[in-house]
Amino acid sequence: MITRKHCVLLALVIAAPAMAETIAVIGTGNVGAALGTELALQGHTIIYGSRSPLGLKALDLAGKTKGNASTSTPAEASANARIIVLAVPGMVVEEVVLGLGDLSGKIIIDATNPLVMEEPLKFSFGVETSNGEIVQAAAPDAKVVKAFNTISWQQMIAPEDSDGPLYVPIVGNDKAAKEKVAELVTKMGLVPFDLGPIEVAHWTEYSAVVSLNNEFSERTNFDLVFRTIN
Repeated sequence: MITRKHCVLLALVIAAPAMAETIAVIGTGNVGAALGTELALQGHTIIYGSRSPLGLKALDLAGKTKGNASTSTPAEASANARIIVLAVPGMVVEEVVLGLGDLSGKIIIDATNPLVMEEPLKFSFGVETSNGEIVQAAAPDAKVVKAFNTISWQQMIAPEDSDGPLYVPIVGNDKAAKEKVAELVTKMGLVPFDLGPIEVAHWTEYSAVVSLNNEFSERTNFDLVFRTIN
């Protein structure tokens, strides 16, 4: 059976030489694995940045990723990539970014949310501003784009299973960087839309707190999704 991934891979293999990027995915959890494997299907070279690059988890993920994928330390992965995806626990994102070395001119896709678990399955917003703003301050010469933080890793790999189009808000200060990220989003079968400068990241991140607290509550469950309107 021909799937969406087969169609995407076939279409992009033809154009790969002109558009392929080297992308460092920092983090090998569910979000990092989902984004790494999906971006690899677009013909990009993926370097998974892990604190244990020779560990079984990282090597297994690289082995399961279609196309050219490898593992390295976070700093080495970032040094060898033009685009960096942050898929780490939200409350350590500043520490992680400061350890990546010189990020001048690079596009940083921040997919994190500053979640703090106050008690079992109850979350709060853990920073005064937003992770997007924190990342931009930690890497002032990089082009930070907030994206992918409002959908689940399951939706990243199978958007066709959703009831309708999945919209991904994109936030950042650099127009060209946002356009590049929008291209990546579109080729994943998702719908990007520009929500404004990096300061708006606070609101997209807070939506994750609302969604998670509802999901694990005894109240009526709802979907908190972004949609465009005419």
